[in-house]
Amino acid sequence: MMYLYGVESFKKVYGPKGEPKECPFCHKVYQETYVKFNKWGHLDYIPLIPLGADYYHFCPVCFNGDKFDKQGKKEAKQTIKNSTTVTTNLVPRGIHHVAEKTYDLVLEDKNSGETFPISTNMKKGDYKKLLKNRFYKKVEVVDQ
Repeated sequence: MMYLYGVESFKKVYGPKGEPKECPFCHKVYQETYVKFNKWGHLDYIPLIPLGADYYHFCPVCFNGDKFDKQGKKEAKQTIKNSTTVTTNLVPRGIHHVAEKTYDLVLEDKNSGETFPISTNMKKGDYKKLLKNRFYKKVEVVDQ
């Protein structure tokens, strides 16, 4: 009989939390997005042993961020626990260029009306991979 074992991560996206901060990369001022990855040891794909959790924070526009260290984990848990008002209102939009068979991904700020291009001229597979990597579940796609 064969047994499969290993480590699996489960993610929980908490969304925008805390006070708005300026991103050192894109210089936009938005609330950071928080994500928690729980690591579990599994046997035959059944999670059995919790192996800890990692917390990450990143800019919702450029997606640059970092993993929290031990002290930062405590602060991240506290920030997530405190129910702060969400001031960030960024909505992802997909644009399908039918003639070229390519996709663009943009973020639209509903508060200011500003639009940020994320990636352009992508094939369908790359577009879907980008949506998954950015934790977007449903994105409105407009044909052009």
